[in-house]
Amino acid sequence: MQPNNRLLTASLVLAVALLLIPKIILIQYFASRWIDTDPASLARYLLQDLLLATALYLIARALLPRYRASFVTLGLLTGTLLLMLLIDMRVRQLWLKPLDWALVQYSLRHAGDLASGAPVFFNQLAGFGLTFRFIVLLMGLAWMASWTLLGVATYRAHHRPYAAPSRASLLGPGVLLIGLLGAAALTQDARYNLNQNIVAGTLVTALRSAGLGGQATPQNLLPFEQPAYSLSRLPDSSRPNPMPGVKNLVYIVMESVRWNSTFGPGVDTVQRYPTLARLAEEGWLSKAYVSVPHSSKGYFSIFTGLHAYPGVEIKEAMPLQQPSVIHALKQQRNMQAVAFSSLFLQFENLDGFLRSIGVDKTYAVADTLSATQGSSFGTNDEHLFLPSIPTLQAIQQSGKGFIALYFPSAAHYPYDCPGSTVPTSELDKYESCIESTDALIGQMLQGFDKAGLLDSTLFVLVGDHGESFGEHGLFIHNSSMHEEEVSVPLIFWAKGTPLPKLQSTLSQQTDIAPTLADFFGLSDAAIEVQGVSLLRPHGKRAFFMSTFFDHLASALVEYPHKYVYEYSSDTLVKYNLAEDPQERDPQTVSGDEFTATKHRLLSYDRYQRDWFEHRPERAE
Repeated sequence: MQPNNRLLTASLVLAVALLLIPKIILIQYFASRWIDTDPASLARYLLQDLLLATALYLIARALLPRYRASFVTLGLLTGTLLLMLLIDMRVRQLWLKPLDWALVQYSLRHAGDLASGAPVFFNQLAGFGLTFRFIVLLMGLAWMASWTLLGVATYRAHHRPYAAPSRASLLGPGVLLIGLLGAAALTQDARYNLNQNIVAGTLVTALRSAGLGGQATPQNLLPFEQPAYSLSRLPDSSRPNPMPGVKNLVYIVMESVRWNSTFGPGVDTVQRYPTLARLAEEGWLSKAYVSVPHSSKGYFSIFTGLHAYPGVEIKEAMPLQQPSVIHALKQQRNMQAVAFSSLFLQFENLDGFLRSIGVDKTYAVADTLSATQGSSFGTNDEHLFLPSIPTLQAIQQSGKGFIALYFPSAAHYPYDCPGSTVPTSELDKYESCIESTDALIGQMLQGFDKAGLLDSTLFVLVGDHGESFGEHGLFIHNSSMHEEEVSVPLIFWAKGTPLPKLQSTLSQQTDIAPTLADFFGLSDAAIEVQGVSLLRPHGKRAFFMSTFFDHLASALVEYPHKYVYEYSSDTLVKYNLAEDPQERDPQTVSGDEFTATKHRLLSYDRYQRDWFEHRPERAE
């Protein structure tokens, strides 16, 4: 081999090897907690990345010595691929799934609303003690240096007579490429699809679809055990009596408020959140599981009593009208529904969703002159509660009862709220925001009392989802099935009115609608739900849930046991929540228990997808 060809080969190997660095950083990031790091596992994780690098090497090795212009094209192509792989690396770190078109579409559609999350994306540590933006800078400099060296080698090669690469010099990489492609197609996916490369993976998936490798999805699943059912079909013998004296209903959907920070073990709720503590003591308190740990999904389950769509697409906000307990209350109890929101109504079509479930008018704090900007998700909550009182008084004076929905935003990232303590961490800042929400709810109750609205009103306070702060390596929400993200407080309260006995201290957001139907005596309402009324006796329950991102993970709680299934690795673990409430001791599930539980979770996923696909369109 001529010296110039040796320089070209060496510089080209260096240039394409940069494409392996994002996966190496990702492996290091995950290695401390989530993945195996034995040599066989490391080889599996890097297989598809090696496939991409080898393919680019062969293409460049054939083109560069002969076509000088190909240098610019190949350089830009490699730089673009490197940037894509770096972004994919960061997406996986935050959301445990590869970058895909659905996620890109979702991010572009809501780019303005997601801007407040940029500091998390760019400024938190992303591997080897470096922030993502610094990693991008280093990789950019490395790309420039490697392609500068390759440019020099290409220049020298073109000042000598052209000599086509020998068959021997291409045979080895060619055989390696074929071997890598076959191995990648036959290799089982790793946890969180860590073995996948978003570019080479397309070809690997195509080969698997053609019958080479891959794992089959069970087709003969049993019917889902919690299908939608009509409340009107419940037996009269189990119906409780309606709660007398209650004419109004207030929902307070507390953004990102989790059970672990409000009523979990070790929390001094009375000291930190005196309003929530009092309402829980005087009324009902239940630990409620979400359906999907994402705001729009939570709203759907809370107001309709149905499980949300188990994926990133916001199918819940698409219909013009959909059944809800709010429609039934308006029709049967002469009530009017209004909503007040600190969150921006455009995000994921919240305004349209509220109209579809029966809300007559929505008031956004952002539309008032006195509102101040909180984040790209919404404004602060100072002008949310008390200014709503005149609107509710006007409804009451018209002879109707009111249904008021409140959407405070305080506990949403970036957690910028005053509190009783000086925050020392993101978790402290977050809990200070819950303190702020607690204080504002206390002021609201005082205002309601002075305005004569309190005595005849039932309050429902519930978190839309939880929040992660690194307990299991994740932050914010959407991707985890652990308790910090999927369990929220649920409180029912009415001033001076003893509530009927609560049948369970565990519940799900889907239980709110059927419970309210019983509270207000909507026994003949043709509302389809999947939850159960907490006023009725029921046996041992199963709570199903899934991640916001499609086919990342699903979970099933049958207290005290909790099962978490990961689609990518086809693995199932079990926790004993009574003995291990922090979920630090996962037990691998195998055999018949694995098969039966996995099939129950797959039946849940399939049923929900089919339900949203085939539900009838309803016109206004």
